[in-house]
Formats: sequence, structure tokens, C-alpha cells
Amino acid sequence: MIFKLNKESSLKSKSEIEKVFGFGKKVSNKYLSVYFLNSQSSSELPKRVAVTVGKKTHARAVERNKIKRLLRDCLRHSNEFEKFNSGSFIIMYHFKEVPTLSLLQENIKTLFLSLSKKKLS
Repeated sequence: MIFKLNKESSLKSKSEIEKVFGFGKKVSNKYLSVYFLNSQSSSELPKRVAVTVGKKTHARAVERNKIKRLLRDCLRHSNEFEKFNSGSFIIMYHFKEVPTLSLLQENIKTLFLSLSKKKLS
């Protein structure tokens, strides 16, 4: 099943984003950082995702938007991301170069595998 990123699944509330940054678990590597906060009532809320790219590393909006589109596409097709039933996620890209799709897919796969291990412990 492909994850659909729509209005219900996008994380936009400033207070929710601050909660994820403040109380969530963080996993990162050279290219990406993932913040995860598990929902209190997992049956009611779906997965919520925010994708960010820094202005300091990518000054041009065209580059930032391209990276965000690539990240969302990787999330839609990630089997490791599908294993999470609910929760709030913030995915940050912080490398200076524009990535390829295959590079992002590998990094997202490894990050969500390590996040699922961290979630269990």
C-alpha cells in the first residue's frame, strides 16, 4: 500500500512541530535527520509528516522544492515507513548538494530501520 501525503497526513501546526522537536526521538546520518513522536491515541490519528530543507544550505527555492518532492516520493514508496501505524515525523535534509532519488531512498530506508529499533527499546 502506498502512503498518501495529503492534508490529513501533513504536519503543519506550529505547536505539534515544537512537540516533535522537543519530545521526539531523533535519528540522523550525513544527509537526513528524522524526528519521531509516537501518538497517544494511535487508533484515531494517522501518520503525520513534515518535510523540511534549510534555507542556508539551499538558498534557491527551486532546489528546496525539488528536494522536498524527492523526499515525499521516497516516503510514499518506503516499506520501512509503512511499518509505522501512527505518529508524527519531521524529516530534514541538511546536506549541501541536491541528492539523487536512489541516494535518498537508501538513506530513508536505513534511518527508518534504525528508528524502528530505537522505538522498540
